[in-house]
Amino acid sequence: MRTTRTPHLCLNCNEALTGTELYYSVNRLGHPLCPSCQQELKSKLEHTSRETVKLYFLLKQKGIAVELEKDDHYTTADISIVSAKVNIEVSRPQTNYNRCEALADLKRTYYSFEKGYYTLRIPNALVAYDQDDAVSFIEEFLQVSCQPQSYYHC
Repeated sequence: MRTTRTPHLCLNCNEALTGTELYYSVNRLGHPLCPSCQQELKSKLEHTSRETVKLYFLLKQKGIAVELEKDDHYTTADISIVSAKVNIEVSRPQTNYNRCEALADLKRTYYSFEKGYYTLRIPNALVAYDQDDAVSFIEEFLQVSCQPQSYYHC
């Protein structure tokens, strides 16, 4: 009896990966990515928290059009959902205790809000330990925010 192997797919674009591509990508970047997505995401993956990257790929797997480290020339959002005008910031613990970082976060939220974007702040512990609930809540938030009667409709 011959079994068919399920191909490994790129987490970013769902392209099939060869064994060599899979091995290289997982060992170098920690995620199965095709060569073009490796090029596109390499610098972002190296400078982004594990929790942010994890949430990014979980949302991608749910079919949500997300962008990692979206830069608008003034601020950079950890994850951005442009179609819903939602930015997601995965908060680090020091944000709660560092006055300067907390103020900087508040200012980034304000500047994004001026452009019509709503910022969701997700604690990194929630992504690390309760990722399913975090993703479910974000999906629910996006459904509500995209309804016509919502102030933030898509």
